[in-house]
Amino acid sequence: SFWPKQKFSKSLETQLAEAMQPLVYLAVRGWLGWIQFVERSRRAFLNSSLVLVAAGAVHCWAVVYSLFVAVHTRAMRFSGYHQGNSEQLPQSVALTETLAVSSLWVWLIAGFTTAAVRMLDEDADGLPLGSEDLKWGPILRFIRSPFLHSALGHAHSVSCVGLFVSIILLCATMATMKGGITVCESCLAIVAIGFAFPHMILAGRRLSDAADQALSEVLPEDSFEAAAAEAAAIGPQLCVILSLADAPGHAYWWQNIVYTLASMAFIAAVVASARSPAKIANIALPPEKGETFVCLGMDAMTALSIIMSYPHLNTWFLRIGVVAVIGCAVAAQYSPVREIYLDWLEPIFVIRSDSHKRVPNQQRQLLRMISWSAAIVCAVVALWDIALHPLALASTAVEATR
Repeated sequence: SFWPKQKFSKSLETQLAEAMQPLVYLAVRGWLGWIQFVERSRRAFLNSSLVLVAAGAVHCWAVVYSLFVAVHTRAMRFSGYHQGNSEQLPQSVALTETLAVSSLWVWLIAGFTTAAVRMLDEDADGLPLGSEDLKWGPILRFIRSPFLHSALGHAHSVSCVGLFVSIILLCATMATMKGGITVCESCLAIVAIGFAFPHMILAGRRLSDAADQALSEVLPEDSFEAAAAEAAAIGPQLCVILSLADAPGHAYWWQNIVYTLASMAFIAAVVASARSPAKIANIALPPEKGETFVCLGMDAMTALSIIMSYPHLNTWFLRIGVVAVIGCAVAAQYSPVREIYLDWLEPIFVIRSDSHKRVPNQQRQLLRMISWSAAIVCAVVALWDIALHPLALASTAVEATR
């Protein structure tokens, strides 16, 4: 779990290992974004509700992490939690932690089971050599049964709903804790809820056909798919950056304006995408070049903010990991290596659709570009603030992981 209630005496190495969780997420995310950019003329990730829900759980892990950091730093500032007294935390924190970790385990089990089913199914394929080869055995019948695939899809949806509910509970906890809520914390809550809401509705629609039909009659088709995709583009990185930027507990007035504008622009872009989806569901179109580089830049700045907030993370292990990620990205330029990557990603990284299936909308695109620009400015300001208060922030960050 994030911060076990009875293990405040654990070593600094264990604390820092937990702090590296978002770094792994950001590394994988950046690698996948680069693969998409290299293959943008031929392939793209499938824009389906199942893919969005399954990926949303991974994005959600970074958002939940950022909210836990915000809750614990608030407790340290106002409740004497820096002395290691877990009773200073609201009871809802332990409940939310249990819910988040349980939901993640459900997602992991469902994900690994899905991968195993795919591998077994592919191994069973082949040209039949006789009539006996046309008969499916009990194992093959089970892994190809609609019941199993439906159960795995529902498991992904249930895990996502649990993680998104965790976000809502943590935002409520942060708002009701001792001490006034800061502007940065308010912006963090706004971005977190703006990210969670479309994903939670999307996951709920997969669990209930009646809810899916009711929402389809009220809202534009594919609206929640478009909103979830837009929210996942920069929402998780923005949450992590805002949580770390607020660790000192203060900000200049102009910083608060930047943070507020970034959160409002993010919500506006998500709403605009929901009102006018750029693409319909179940097609594969790559993101625009601008969006790709904004996401990669946000990934890099978010990782840098974590390393600056946790100075002891800057070890040889981290440097080797950075070199490995860069090496994998460079290797993607070569076709033989790229084919190996594509074989891993084949079920969701498919032949791209025609560009004319993208629906243009100037207002939506303008709001998205404003959101991207505001997020970049917000990240730069947060990095400046973290660099300005390195000692206080490092102390706060280490205490937050206890």
